Amino acid sequence: MAEKKLNSIKTEPILGSSPMAKSLNRAVAKLAENDNNIFIFGERGTGKEFIARQIYMQSSRRKHNFVVIDCATLGKTTASKELYGVEGQVDQAGEPVLGLLEQANHGVLFLKNLDQMSSEYQEEFLRIIRDKTIRRLNSEENITLDLRIFAASDRELKHDMEMGRFKKELYYLLNTFTLYIPPLRERKQDIPELFAYFMKKICAELGREEPAVPSEIFESLLDYEWKGNIGELESTVQTLVQLSPKDRLSPEFLPFRIRKHPLDILEPINLKGVISDIETFLIKKALRKFDGNQVKAAKLLGVPEATLRFKMKKHSISSR
Repeated sequence: MAEKKLNSIKTEPILGSSPMAKSLNRAVAKLAENDNNIFIFGERGTGKEFIARQIYMQSSRRKHNFVVIDCATLGKTTASKELYGVEGQVDQAGEPVLGLLEQANHGVLFLKNLDQMSSEYQEEFLRIIRDKTIRRLNSEENITLDLRIFAASDRELKHDMEMGRFKKELYYLLNTFTLYIPPLRERKQDIPELFAYFMKKICAELGREEPAVPSEIFESLLDYEWKGNIGELESTVQTLVQLSPKDRLSPEFLPFRIRKHPLDILEPINLKGVISDIETFLIKKALRKFDGNQVKAAKLLGVPEATLRFKMKKHSISSR
């Protein structure tokens, strides 16, 4: 859906100490100083809208609106009257109801999912950007627009242009400068800082003290590939905080796809040797649990007592 975002957006740095995070912070500061259109691309969940907002909040346009339009909804849930407004339409207070494009006048228009904009609307936006004017529905008067446009996509669009799926003229009007947002798997050293930021934020929202974080949680987080990127990390922290005991996060509440399996330390070597090691470990652990009581240990392991005694002899395991 199209969405209006006003300028009540807090300026925050791109978190992390990786070279990529530092480079993004420098780029945000530089891009805030000029008034060029920007094309932002990166995988889903990398924070493209967040970056756009930070540029906007550091720019001279921050006193005006930041308006979001989802290009995937144009002509579907977002109709022309929402884009352009209707001449003479007023709200309950008698104020004019402006279309999204007019709301963004003198501010920033953020076009998300640019790669999903239909050819019809590509033509429409090409005209709007070239002419810098729009016309409300049921009106014959042109309205001049002063827009800075940030367009975002999950991928670069050069292949789409080559295949004729995206208009070159529109791409180059929107792409005065290109900003690439790297995936989280390429900046894993930033994960602990991002994790701490999200945990502090979520705990503050819940009115809770920040819990302790066991090291095995970070082992799992740093091993994972994060296909959902920063958005997936924030969701993971939310789950951990909400489901774990209040004083300590529990690895058992990590999503299964992220959880580090206890056998991950094993190397793919001789299968018989590995099975022998696992059997030995589990039998010893069961015997310790019941102070050497073989009846109880066998019941816990789900094997007959005779089988347990046979394996104890095979692996040279004493009951103490």
